[in-house]
Amino acid sequence: MKKAGTYIPSVILSVLLVLCVLAGSALIVVDVNVTPSRTSAFSEKEDLAEKVHKDLDKHYRGKANSTGIPASVYMEHLNKEYINKVIDAYIDATYDALNSGGKLTVKVPENTALENSIDSFFSDYADKTGYKKDENYEKKLAVTKENAYKTIGSSCDIFKVDSMNSHGLLSKLSKLYRARYKLTFAAAAAAAVIMLILAFLHRKRIFELLYWCGISALIAGIMGTIPSAYLIATKYYNAFSIKQPQVFAAYTRSLFGLTEAFMASQIAAIVIGIGMLVVYAVFCGKGKRASAVHAISEEKKS
Repeated sequence: MKKAGTYIPSVILSVLLVLCVLAGSALIVVDVNVTPSRTSAFSEKEDLAEKVHKDLDKHYRGKANSTGIPASVYMEHLNKEYINKVIDAYIDATYDALNSGGKLTVKVPENTALENSIDSFFSDYADKTGYKKDENYEKKLAVTKENAYKTIGSSCDIFKVDSMNSHGLLSKLSKLYRARYKLTFAAAAAAAVIMLILAFLHRKRIFELLYWCGISALIAGIMGTIPSAYLIATKYYNAFSIKQPQVFAAYTRSLFGLTEAFMASQIAAIVIGIGMLVVYAVFCGKGKRASAVHAISEEKKS
């Protein structure tokens, strides 16, 4: 195994295999977890709608003095069911954008009860103050409804995708997201080619392939597990400075989830690596015993 003709190339190939395992594991974790259904389920599990509801209530209470519109006009018609629909609308639009080159188009679901509440408030206010229900009245009413949908949408944009879109970041993420399957295939193909080359180098003692693949899996697993465990143990993502509770929760908890999934894949790599090394040790031991028996038999014959 330690002949110069095979040992040095094997070490180099083993290092490359480590990189393939790390990259492939990370890509598979993304492929499995970063999907519309998983993200929507994550939002419901973390009860982000409740955090959005509290954020909107705080916003409208703070604006009540300047706008003259009580928070109840809005909040009585913003239940968790509707908020979840808006959150899902942003999630679906985000993935559509990622799959189509970064063109974000979000249609916030209509809320007839909310619109009627705003209509009633404006009408009652106009009747009490003698304000004419003219064209200017209709414009203010329309702007108030439009701003309500914008405010609700902004609060339900739990990953602030609209902001990423305006800064051109979403289009860049889209390129990576659309290339994830190709990159996963490339990592798997590269790993397969490396293993074939290792098998060719050790064709006379093919069981040594288990040693090099086992070592690569073990090292990759350790390299992936240690930083992941550190991030989780120190609660690293909780240090993020994000003001809106729902956005903070969305980013930190999703990152913790992805880190945990990646760490699990690396622990699996460690187990597989150890398993390969154990099997190799068994084969190696049998080979040495067989060689010893053969040598003794030859000595007796002579």
